[in-house]
Amino acid sequence: MNVKVIGCDLKSLRVELAHRETFFCERGALIYYEDGIEVAIDVRGSGIGGALKRAITRVRLVPLTLRNASANLRKLMLAGCSGMLPLDLRAMGSGVICRGGYYIASSAKVDFDFKLNLGSFLGGTGLVMQKIMGLGTVFMDSLGSAVRLDLKAAESIHVDEKSFVCASVAMQAQMSASFSGRGFVSGEGLSMFKVTGPGTVYVNSVNARP
Repeated sequence: MNVKVIGCDLKSLRVELAHRETFFCERGALIYYEDGIEVAIDVRGSGIGGALKRAITRVRLVPLTLRNASANLRKLMLAGCSGMLPLDLRAMGSGVICRGGYYIASSAKVDFDFKLNLGSFLGGTGLVMQKIMGLGTVFMDSLGSAVRLDLKAAESIHVDEKSFVCASVAMQAQMSASFSGRGFVSGEGLSMFKVTGPGTVYVNSVNARP
């Protein structure tokens, strides 16, 4: 398997698969794939509980399994909305906590769970936290080039919800402030949440204005 991030701020992912190699991605991320690659839909959480959770969080995650059934090398291309952040899940404690919808693809199958942060709705925006667990490399969406922040034990930062990309799965993340008033009426309230180390946090390098 050969995986390469191409582009500068607007990035995409080019993948080459040998015979029987597989790759995984969110359905909306796929740009093209060559003949010989088999595509299967992996409906996760297909029970009533999973359907209700997806409906409440409004996260439409339908992972695809891409397998090269050809004897020859086959290519495919993926992209998010803007940037592309590759993360080794093993270096992140075998998982990350991220914004819902930021998953693009992964080199191995991963497990997903969602958590609805009701507190951020008071800021007029709302934040769905998504947990991604597994091994291998996961590719996350980002605005611009994501900035890495390494926090020591008990060290904390307060992050604007729209600037947050992901954090180590073992880190503590909770609402720290929600400003409403006129922003609440216009749907532009500011919600901050506190992330506490030890661990690694990634934030967007571009201000995601409404």
